[in-house]
Amino acid sequence: MLPECKHGRLRRRLAAVFLVLSSLSIPAPAMAASDDLVTTDVTFKNGPVTLQGTVITPADTGRRWPGLVLIAGAGARSRDSYRAEAEAFARAGTAVLIYDKRADYSRATSSFADLADDAVAGVRLLRTRADVQPRKVGVWGHSEGGWVAPLAASRSGAVDFVVVAGASALTADRTQLWSNRTYLTHAGVKPSLQAPIGVNLSRMLVAAGLFGDVGNTPAAALEKVRQPLLALFAEYDRSTPPGESMRLFREALTRGGNNHYKLSVVRGADHNMRRSTTGFDQPETAFAPTYLDTVTRWIATLADQSPPTSDEPPAQTLPTEPVRPPAWYEAPALHVTLTMLLLLAFAGFLVTGLFPNKLRRAPRTVRRLAILAALGGLVSVLGTSAYLFWIVATGATDVGSAFLGRPPLWLLLQALAAAVLVAGVILVLRRREPGVGGMRFPLLLTAGALFVPWAAYWGLLTV
Repeated sequence: MLPECKHGRLRRRLAAVFLVLSSLSIPAPAMAASDDLVTTDVTFKNGPVTLQGTVITPADTGRRWPGLVLIAGAGARSRDSYRAEAEAFARAGTAVLIYDKRADYSRATSSFADLADDAVAGVRLLRTRADVQPRKVGVWGHSEGGWVAPLAASRSGAVDFVVVAGASALTADRTQLWSNRTYLTHAGVKPSLQAPIGVNLSRMLVAAGLFGDVGNTPAAALEKVRQPLLALFAEYDRSTPPGESMRLFREALTRGGNNHYKLSVVRGADHNMRRSTTGFDQPETAFAPTYLDTVTRWIATLADQSPPTSDEPPAQTLPTEPVRPPAWYEAPALHVTLTMLLLLAFAGFLVTGLFPNKLRRAPRTVRRLAILAALGGLVSVLGTSAYLFWIVATGATDVGSAFLGRPPLWLLLQALAAAVLVAGVILVLRRREPGVGGMRFPLLLTAGALFVPWAAYWGLLTV
């Protein structure tokens, strides 16, 4: 799908000042969601941050239930993103809080520490309710929430237990780039194109501090978790590396001396814990067998203090790789500058063609080649940039089947880039013909010269 916010330290200091206020809530009138559930809209605070949520409880009154705060995955998600899980847990005898992400949330810049403090504020809210067991309130985190939930437990003793699903024990950047390569490999994209298409731009965003909280070290947080912990890893998880993560979870918890954890593989599940046979097929609405039952039974038997248990890690065909820092020629500022120069040069050539110039007296073939080079270069740069940012935004999940080892749209961009280079070479060979002169022609040739290394780096010239 986050580096610490610019004002993260200030927020934490303010949060300390307003700690007493963190458990305050403004409940709305209870409304029956169904015959067996009751929902209550609430407002609660993490220091200066106000959060909106809904508490879902069993309709059976007069009892106290374990409490569970659901921490969402990446994206500016609303409380309804995990309502299906919340209602299932509530029906099994749990008071569940779901809430909207904080208003200033950004997948690119929000810190996991801020999100963890939001979750702790939700825990404090549940502890104040008359229908909740105040010493049995935990957190559940999915995907990005799988980083946040253990961090919340390591930062606050108010968290009594931890459940994570589809969590990664590797950093956010390493995890995401593994997922990108996994989806590109499944689509049939050749290995030599996977770095230009699915890795390089992300590495630049990491260097620019715009790729999420890559400074968060999951293992360090897990070593500090003393509370009981349940971690569920999907057999067919393609978004977080299940095999490596499960092993690293076990190692970190053991190093930290945690003697009450359970690591389980959910068979026939995708990253969202829905039924799946490959992890790449169309997502289903039904949860994978055993998932909900494993969570609810574990919460119900927390007092048993059973010894640590772990399944064998699921198969993971593609290993993760460390994220290599950009070389000097990959500096984000350099590529932004070069991209802007190309756009200005190609567009400038086309715009100045509206005015009288010497190139208009050149042979028709030369004029057409010049227009092809300029227009093709402009479309290539714009199209490639848009496509690469789309890959970042979607995690390469919608690439589709490749043709000749390339995504179909990428194949078109490569063909267009080749046409630009061929037109440029012909223009260079015919540069001495009558009518080829003035400022426009050198401008186009300069843009073409800059386009060659740019296109080569981004894989447009990869055979």
